[in-house]
Amino acid sequence: MEYGLTDTGFIVKPFTVILQEAHAAFQAEFGTDLDLSDESIEGVYIKNQSLKLSQLWELLGKLYTIGDVDDAFGIYLDRIVNLVNVRRMPARATEVYECLWAAEGTVVQKGHLLRMSNGQTFKLTSTVTVGNDALLGFQVVINTVTAGHAYQFSLDTCIIAYTAQDGDDEEHINAGLAAALETVFPGVYEADNRGTDGLYIHARAGTIAFALSSIDELLTFPLLGAYARYVCTKTGSVVVSVGALNEIVNRINGLTAVINYARGMTGRDMESDAEVRMHLAARQRRATANEIAIQNAILAITGVRYAKVYSNRDSVEVKGRPPKSFEAVVVGGDDQEIAEVIFDKGPAGIQAFGTTHKGVKDAEGFEWDIAFSRPAEQYIWINIVCSRNDEESLNPNWITQIRDTIEAWGSSHLDVAVDLVYQKLFRPLYETPGIGFADITVAVTDTLTPPPDAAYHAANIEIGEGAIGMIDRSRIAVTESTTS
Repeated sequence: MEYGLTDTGFIVKPFTVILQEAHAAFQAEFGTDLDLSDESIEGVYIKNQSLKLSQLWELLGKLYTIGDVDDAFGIYLDRIVNLVNVRRMPARATEVYECLWAAEGTVVQKGHLLRMSNGQTFKLTSTVTVGNDALLGFQVVINTVTAGHAYQFSLDTCIIAYTAQDGDDEEHINAGLAAALETVFPGVYEADNRGTDGLYIHARAGTIAFALSSIDELLTFPLLGAYARYVCTKTGSVVVSVGALNEIVNRINGLTAVINYARGMTGRDMESDAEVRMHLAARQRRATANEIAIQNAILAITGVRYAKVYSNRDSVEVKGRPPKSFEAVVVGGDDQEIAEVIFDKGPAGIQAFGTTHKGVKDAEGFEWDIAFSRPAEQYIWINIVCSRNDEESLNPNWITQIRDTIEAWGSSHLDVAVDLVYQKLFRPLYETPGIGFADITVAVTDTLTPPPDAAYHAANIEIGEGAIGMIDRSRIAVTESTTS
């Protein structure tokens, strides 16, 4: 048999073959009656030398295999894929957009810590000074009730106003302002009317900051909900559901409460060798202006967890995209940095389409409008009717356990453009002991307004290219069947 470099690759010579060849060579030189047993000096010497040669052969074999992308591992795989301009995706920590409820002027220093109930900590990425310019929420209080007065404030230059009527009290005025807010921004803000304690307003999406202004002397704003970004202190898949990051570790004067109104952008472990090999064919293309090249460049941006580029090369609109355009759907990362990469990598004369717009200046100082999209949230509502299994004991908190398990499953399995196969929900459901039978129906909405009963079906939910399905425990209804 041929060993070493062959037409089929490098074949390592085994120890048994090396030993046999050494025996034959010694006997040819010193005679066939030479004692080469393990008890003889010659036999022990030959065996030791053969073992060393065997180790050298194995080392040569490893050096050969690490030059093959299918066999290379670790840093050696990194070096190979770098030759085709591909880099292993690094480990990333979960990021959370947080609302810091505090008095105006409160300063929260970079590195400030928050904690989840499970003990996982998150740190503030940059110092936040609480003001009116970057908010996720605020509290507005009526100082004086005056009939005929137009109570008003502005959000992003849009005026929200209500004129008090005879007999109105603080609660009525709050309700009037909340109604005016919903008229101007339908489905965008959530309002909590607390009467004399004021009206608490926050952005439902919980990810996009807004500005607040008011010159109304009859209104005060005791608390502001500042926009802040926190990152997990460890990398990997740490799931943060809505409202889960709500414990203050470092107490600060003026900071009264914290909450996340949006689910965290779940991190990931470093890309494994298997994942690198799996995605290599799509990522190694070296063109600078096609979909894959733009997508790869966006994925290289710090904080980007997902990116997919779709193009419309036709002369008519396709799936909402204008003729001769492309759309990048991105999760995570800085808006401006993403726009600049798209401008740098995108083809000349082709429109960068999307719902998020940023201005980018070219080398001559001219500004270009560059667009991309953030996934539209599709809110999934789940209705579960269960019956008990008499052969198992049912935990007193079984409903909470089901909701938590399904919410965690959704965070791990749903992503951009991933359809919900409703039958897959049975797996996390039956992780709760004591469930004998369950019936699951699902519905989907574009807003947080609950769907009618007729919208629930035992059917899959399709999620579009620029959307992401969202499962939250608050939208999971669990009841026990009353029928035997």
